[in-house]
Amino acid sequence: MSAPGFDPAIVSDASALQRAAADPDYCVFVEANAGSGKTRVLVDRVARLLLRGAAPERILCVTFTKAAAGEMQTRLFRKLGEWSTLPAPALAAELDSLDPEAAGDRDALAKARRLFARALETPGGLKIQTLHAYCERLLRQFPLEAGLPPGFETQEEAESKRLQLECLLTLYARAEAEPAGPVAKAIAVLLASVGPGAPDTLAAFAIARRHELARALRDAGSVQALMDVASAALGVPASLTEAAAKADGWLEAERGALEAAHSALASSKAKSDLEMAGLLENALNAAHVHPVAAFDAYCGFLLTGKGEIRKRFFTKALGDTYKILRTLYGEEGSEIHRMVDEVLPRVRAARANTLTRAGIHLACELVGLYAQRLSGRRKADFSDLVERARALLKDSEARDWTLYKLDRGLAHVLVDEAQDTAPAQWEVVEALTEEFFAGAGGMGSEQGRTVFCVGDEKQSIYSFQGADPIRFINERVLLEARCEGAGIGFRRPPLDVSFRSSAEVLHAVDLAFEAEEAALSAPERKDMTGRLEHKLLMADPETSRERQPIAFHRYGGHRAARKDTPGCVEIWPAVPKPETPEEESLDLKPVDAARTDSARNQLAEAVAQEIADILKRGDRVWEEGRPAWHARPAGPGDILVLVRKRGGLFEEIIRRLKLKAVPVAGADRMTLTDQLVVEDLLSLARFALLPEDDLSLAEILKSPAFHAVGRDPAIDDDALFDLSRRPERRLWDKLRNSDDPRFAEAREALDRARARVDADAPYAFFASFLFEASATGESRLARIYARLGEEARDPVEEFLNRALAHEREGAPSLAKFVAAMESEASEIKREMEGASGQVRVMTVHGAKGLEAPIVFLPDTTQLPSNRGTALYPHREAGLIWAPDAKDAPALVEALREEDELRTEGEYVRLLYVALTRARDRLVVCGHAHGHGKIDPGSWYDRLNHAWAGEGWDEAESAIHAVAAQYGWDCPPARRYGEAPPALGAARIAEAGPLALPAWAKAMAPQEPHAPRSVAPSRLIEDEEGGFEPASLSPLAPGGQARFKRGALIHKLLQTLPDLAPGRREASARRYLEAQTDLPPEQREEILAETLAVLSDERFAPIFAPGSRAEVAITGQAPGLPAGVTVNGQIDRLVITDHEVLIVDYKTNRPPPTEAEKVAPVYLAQMAAYRALLRVLHPGKPVRCALLWTDGPRLMELPDPLLDRALARASRPAPA
Repeated sequence: MSAPGFDPAIVSDASALQRAAADPDYCVFVEANAGSGKTRVLVDRVARLLLRGAAPERILCVTFTKAAAGEMQTRLFRKLGEWSTLPAPALAAELDSLDPEAAGDRDALAKARRLFARALETPGGLKIQTLHAYCERLLRQFPLEAGLPPGFETQEEAESKRLQLECLLTLYARAEAEPAGPVAKAIAVLLASVGPGAPDTLAAFAIARRHELARALRDAGSVQALMDVASAALGVPASLTEAAAKADGWLEAERGALEAAHSALASSKAKSDLEMAGLLENALNAAHVHPVAAFDAYCGFLLTGKGEIRKRFFTKALGDTYKILRTLYGEEGSEIHRMVDEVLPRVRAARANTLTRAGIHLACELVGLYAQRLSGRRKADFSDLVERARALLKDSEARDWTLYKLDRGLAHVLVDEAQDTAPAQWEVVEALTEEFFAGAGGMGSEQGRTVFCVGDEKQSIYSFQGADPIRFINERVLLEARCEGAGIGFRRPPLDVSFRSSAEVLHAVDLAFEAEEAALSAPERKDMTGRLEHKLLMADPETSRERQPIAFHRYGGHRAARKDTPGCVEIWPAVPKPETPEEESLDLKPVDAARTDSARNQLAEAVAQEIADILKRGDRVWEEGRPAWHARPAGPGDILVLVRKRGGLFEEIIRRLKLKAVPVAGADRMTLTDQLVVEDLLSLARFALLPEDDLSLAEILKSPAFHAVGRDPAIDDDALFDLSRRPERRLWDKLRNSDDPRFAEAREALDRARARVDADAPYAFFASFLFEASATGESRLARIYARLGEEARDPVEEFLNRALAHEREGAPSLAKFVAAMESEASEIKREMEGASGQVRVMTVHGAKGLEAPIVFLPDTTQLPSNRGTALYPHREAGLIWAPDAKDAPALVEALREEDELRTEGEYVRLLYVALTRARDRLVVCGHAHGHGKIDPGSWYDRLNHAWAGEGWDEAESAIHAVAAQYGWDCPPARRYGEAPPALGAARIAEAGPLALPAWAKAMAPQEPHAPRSVAPSRLIEDEEGGFEPASLSPLAPGGQARFKRGALIHKLLQTLPDLAPGRREASARRYLEAQTDLPPEQREEILAETLAVLSDERFAPIFAPGSRAEVAITGQAPGLPAGVTVNGQIDRLVITDHEVLIVDYKTNRPPPTEAEKVAPVYLAQMAAYRALLRVLHPGKPVRCALLWTDGPRLMELPDPLLDRALARASRPAPA
């Protein structure tokens, strides 16, 4: 075997395609296989753009996740940083490899060395971020145009859920106040039709899709009109109810014909005919009570218990005798036709109509309340960012102005992971790049502007966040058409070479999707609109019985760049359901406790044992090194276990790995309140608030907080039993009166916690308990980490962060915080990419972008479960909702099928992502579920059929040892490729005890006093020289309006100068019209005075381009008081080549007539600003002026006056 490494011929071919994709002279849309170097191509393209002279601030790179954006930025700056220090020959070779056409350009060397500094120092810099982050930045740049308040905050997910609940509770209160009102009636319909969880289901649905609902409402014109749209979509009149449809269905039947059929059935001697006669008689008799009762009884005659039409209504002999039976209920019977094709569909539609209309009414109320309260809090939630950016760029009146401003700032847009981009996000990208293809915006301009998109349809797995793989393909078609229309070069280089995986792994991946590849070999077709046709394919002809949409529209086989680095792929026999019950035991167990020998637990044991064996043997993995590849033993960090969803198998694998002392990183996502350490901390708080809570006290006593590191736990079950036998009634009383030394530390610590409960805010309460030293020296937090492992660190830190956030939201309260946490259901994510030295167990979604030498796929035998509710989004109606998914109208059935097909397509794409995470070794396994089945079409079923035949040899693994232990016949596993040789267990360096240096044992020296932070306006606060002048009282005539007036003028002077002069009046008028508490004449006065300031030629330099508003400044400077850091904000700052001008607005004051009468505090404030700016701009004169808004009038302050004020501020305070 030759030296391991990359195949030179394949690498050369792949590099040529990568260079073509990175060519900045073309717009490019790349569809790339997994591991083909997509991020490298993007980084190379940015580097070549910079080398061609593109301004860093005019390049925008967007990607799907913050981690991907960080990785992209790290790679780019690493490359540019290396260029700045490489020797000339090495740098020349690097640049020639990047762009062979520019080979020999000596000027490029100097330019390349300057790029790192240029990219770092450019104001605004390179924009490499998520699309959400860019949209947020855009909205902060144009808040008023987007309908947001300047300085808005982005609302976190947990807060959004609390606001959702708050809105729902508001509707409940409204329903209680108005029992006969529309809200109460709608809630009653939901509860009667679906059940007690219906309002919560609707609230989650409506808030998640509130922008789509709002758009449907705008298109319809009103809530009533939107409900009518839904009724029309269902094909029923708006007023039709289920009862009315049933009554009509019964009354439309021919009573005489039914009575004749009943007589015929009753004349028979056959038992089955007589039973049917009795059922029909029930319906005829119920007609005397009510037609709805008759209809329900008639359905009992027509339908089986499963709701299906009976196969036989009468015996053959009776049918031959009485033709009426065949006419009504034969195979082509008129009554069967009427009920099945007309009446029952109408009843189903009417039932869905009632629920849908109620759902729309409540959803619109919820969405309106949510938006109103969000606006009142001056916040935007995560979904607002993209939607408002889209609306700003596509639908708003300020669209042209915004695009004009942006068009001057963007020249190149690069989209990474484009397959995960949602339709609204694509609309943002299209709007940003629209001018690139219009006239001078194209390649004919000074430098061509370009669009670059890279992605892989096969890896589109985020449909729950709006990603649409068909839209990804359509965007490629659209970009190609736009380039063709504008005469711009377009390329679509395929990247099919994988630099990640071994040839054996890639061959197995291609086998898994062989059916798709064959079906897609036909040329792609486009229709008249340039949109792709839907293609249908049997995903696996051997296992799938139903036609399903193909998961992707293009599948190109993989080529492996690696050579002589063999890997392998294994598929284990599925673990069957145990046939014999467990031995009976006297131990009482929960009724839902899993069997220890369940198929799931056996599989978890096999996976954990195989991982332990791999680490013990030191199975070979390959590592790319410099200068050559080399083999090494596998370590824990080389192993990745991927599941489709977190559940019992996920948790059991982690548990079994821990039992085998295998380092494991724990769960990649967690619900905060489900974590043991959080449960213990909440128990501590509940006990501190209510000492009579015995259960909470017992829980905190058993927690790791009172378990000394390296010792047996002092408080075990026996200790608690001993304590409980004391005569006192409450456990806290027992603990306080006990002299048992096992409880001494806990008693004192909990006593201190009780003493703090009324004085400390939540963060201080928990932090004091966790960080105070225990009886044995270590902190209680150290004890928790020692007992629960490092995986407890994330939940502890997040819990403390939530406690701090709670204090910022309002008056802190421990009881309120505990109540909020108990209702908290949001997840926190742990970054697993940095979990070095530990086995990672995570979902396939979470592993997107990751890779590992060894990958296990154990969760493979189940198809995605069906939705639990028949609530679906509808483009025109907003939503359609049927009470029973199994008895739904045709429209709901169509929506359900569409949803299932979309889910199945993503299920297949998720398999592709899972398989391509493996570099050297891939292990697929699974277990029977339910009644011992493996779902047809599941991952395991597909791979078990595809991975067989030539090259697949029998193999043994840990699954066979498990089978022998539990007594079931286990066929051989199958392996493709050679088994990795054992190289001996990897050596893991163990740090021995370190001797502490002397400084660690010495008392810390006393810290110097930190500089005192002071606002400039507070430099003089003594009565003699500086209290602020008295303001007009708010209670005086016009006082409140005067205060309001000053604040509004201040805000307008801050924001309007950034707008074109022609747009200032309209924007200001819109802003003032929102101030409904001011009379119209007051608004007009404010508008006139503000515009007078902005249009006055004397003030023009203050508001000219280049001037800055609200400039934060902090620091120390000569002349300022010692030990003081001035921290302030300059209202307007103008810096020119020859001077600096500081302007501060003063409001709600009768302005003085001359500078000498200005209050000393104002003079000291301006003098402090001048001192700081003189340090920042040495050699430039710094002028100061006050702009009095109660005039308005500009007053320059003489330097001697400011000098005296600063001298007064610098005098030492009197003793």
